[in-house]
Amino acid sequence: MKKYFSPLKRLFVSWRFTLILLVIYAVSLSAATFIEKTHGTPVAKELVYNQPVFYLLQLLMVVQFIATSVRMRLWRQGKYGILLFHVAFVVILAGALITNLFGFEGIVHIREGETTSLLRQPHGTRELPFSLRLDDFKLVRYPGSNSPSSFESFLVISSDKGTREEHIYMNKVIYEQGYRIYQSSYDTDERGTILSVNHDNWGTAVTYVGYLLLLAGMLLTLFDSKSRFRRLAMQLRQTLPLLLFCSFPLPLAAQDGATHCLHENTIPADHAEVWGRMQVQCSTGRIEPVNTYTSKLLRKLYRDDSFEGLRSEQVILGFLINPAYWGNVPLIRQSNTELAEKLALPSDKYLRFFDLFDEEGRYVIAEAVDSAYSRPAAKRSRMEKDLLKLDEKVNILYSLQQGGMFALFPLPDSKEGKWYSPGDDLSAFSGKDSMFVSKIFYWYAEEAGNALQTQDWAAADEVLSMINVYQQKRNTAGLLTDRQVAWELFYNRSDLFFRSSMGYMSAGLLLLLFSVWYLLKSKRWLKRITVALTVMVVVLFLLHTFGIGVRWYISGRAPWANAYESMIYVAWATVLAGILFMRRSTMTLALAAFFAGIILFVANLNFMDPEITPLVPVLKSYWLMIHVAVITASYGFFGMSFLLGLLSLGFMAAGRTTAVLQTHVRALRLINEMSLHIGLYLLTAGIFLGAVWANESWGRYWGWDPKETWALITMIVYAFVLHARFIPSLSSDYVFNVMSVFALSSVLMTYFGVNYYLSGLHSYGSGDVPPGLYAVFAVFGAAFLLALYVGYRQKKCQ
Repeated sequence: MKKYFSPLKRLFVSWRFTLILLVIYAVSLSAATFIEKTHGTPVAKELVYNQPVFYLLQLLMVVQFIATSVRMRLWRQGKYGILLFHVAFVVILAGALITNLFGFEGIVHIREGETTSLLRQPHGTRELPFSLRLDDFKLVRYPGSNSPSSFESFLVISSDKGTREEHIYMNKVIYEQGYRIYQSSYDTDERGTILSVNHDNWGTAVTYVGYLLLLAGMLLTLFDSKSRFRRLAMQLRQTLPLLLFCSFPLPLAAQDGATHCLHENTIPADHAEVWGRMQVQCSTGRIEPVNTYTSKLLRKLYRDDSFEGLRSEQVILGFLINPAYWGNVPLIRQSNTELAEKLALPSDKYLRFFDLFDEEGRYVIAEAVDSAYSRPAAKRSRMEKDLLKLDEKVNILYSLQQGGMFALFPLPDSKEGKWYSPGDDLSAFSGKDSMFVSKIFYWYAEEAGNALQTQDWAAADEVLSMINVYQQKRNTAGLLTDRQVAWELFYNRSDLFFRSSMGYMSAGLLLLLFSVWYLLKSKRWLKRITVALTVMVVVLFLLHTFGIGVRWYISGRAPWANAYESMIYVAWATVLAGILFMRRSTMTLALAAFFAGIILFVANLNFMDPEITPLVPVLKSYWLMIHVAVITASYGFFGMSFLLGLLSLGFMAAGRTTAVLQTHVRALRLINEMSLHIGLYLLTAGIFLGAVWANESWGRYWGWDPKETWALITMIVYAFVLHARFIPSLSSDYVFNVMSVFALSSVLMTYFGVNYYLSGLHSYGSGDVPPGLYAVFAVFGAAFLLALYVGYRQKKCQ
């Protein structure tokens, strides 16, 4: 018996077996997400997640950890943080097992006035120990919009213990006899509600204990002097002397002046300034300055905030008051040459509105648009998608010329807070209000047309002030204050994030060059330059932070709810990571600044719409702010590790290395590993904070959604990188740097891949694949070639 037990024991305490299990687990999870994409969630659960082999794999991981902990005697060595951190995963998996064995959930569907105690489950029904009656259901929309802000049910819960009334809505949980009741959905006629009911007291409790142990373990690991993280910090202190900081300002390009003809046919800048401070309701229901709204429209049409030196208000209002002229201005961006050739459109990059209509006024792409819409969205070609984008732009301009899409007039006493455009159906207005809203804008357009000829804008200004007075008196949705408008206009015009982008890239690149120069040739003047550049990076970081704060103020919520905002935040976290390590290495700060500049630059490309929109109901949770802030901060540290790995490989490829260079390569390895530790802790905490959010919103803390699954895969990938040092063949600086570079691909898959290639509850930012991702493939291709070259050199030198 001992003959068979001994090899089995060696297997379970083997680090090689640990890494093999992690690889198998990650590959299984990634395969499941693609199975779900192709065949649906039930098939993925049947083939992977609910398979006994999958449970066995997780059990093996638990057993292997316990065996390794006993062999390494973590408790006796006083490594309580590491022990607690890993024990937490055992507890979390135990909680998940309890949930799977004893927990259950289902759906309760009730119409107004009805009472039920029936819980619908996938394989039947279950009688609840209480009944639910729906007295009323309310769908609350954002003012003037069809977008739901909240959906709410007014219930009466009856049981042997009595009867009580409850008001339930998204992110508010009702507890009854061990059951948790959540608002899930509603009937399309808004007369019925769909509730999610969950019964899993013990599983949830055990899992939450695991989350608390995880937090305690991470904190102990970071501050325990015996932990790997603290030992790395001490080694770094011995390896490199104290180095100072760095940074740089930002160049701006000037725009060409507007042509004389354009100036003759648009409103002057001072009048546009008055318009910019007016308020309008956008399609999502948000009340915002006209400047914000017209900027969004112009970006949609032209992919820029200005046109030939003209502000967005001047361009959009030009279409409203002088459509004959502006219909002949090439303003509609259309860059698909294949589409232009097929539909016999002008081959220029920008089209005129009238290019899309023939001499008889027929819409020349109407038939092609109908054909594209008739195809399922998932099966549309790139050309068809570009065609529908072009159709959207044409419809925007057509609507503007017809007096639509410019909601200036609030409906008095409207509970929904709806605003109307001059060209809308205005029958909802009555009396003097009806006469005013139906006449005032066309009066303004007439006065503005005269002013274009006479250059006397006094009458137009007076009519505009009347519209402003009407808004102030008739609005029910709540206008922005003058201070809020001023800050939003400042935010729109200052372009803080683009300026930060240019500054980060310039400062980061210069700092990197001077740091390497100083590394090879120690001169006092080089050190002074690096100090000055470091100070400038810190100044840029403060500017970046200020921009985030301004966006938070004008949006009224934490600014990381969409793709654009999260990239802004990831860039901020990246620079923060560099600042934390700048005393150890100016090259680390240089790489962090340069990488943050690239992130901000990509975020400011026009395929990422920086529109400030209200939140969908499920995102109205304080857990959102905590979860997203923590998990996206981890991406900043992983991005910095990617650049540190590339820089180290670059040093290794540089030929004969000096002792000083080798010292810096070793220091970069230490900083890289510390950065990975922080990133992994933040990612792990973010994942399980997200689980708490999911439990509060949907009634389950884990559902194998593609986003959460890929976040888990990313955690496994970086755990592999940090544990690979226990295998002699994987412990070299070369292998570590290669792994730290290519591990970032899992982050990119989590961040972009799920949104653009997969689907799920987290795909709020889904859409067409950004062209910038192809540049990512090129970067990883170059990194692969660099890694091969360095590997060849190292093998040759051995």
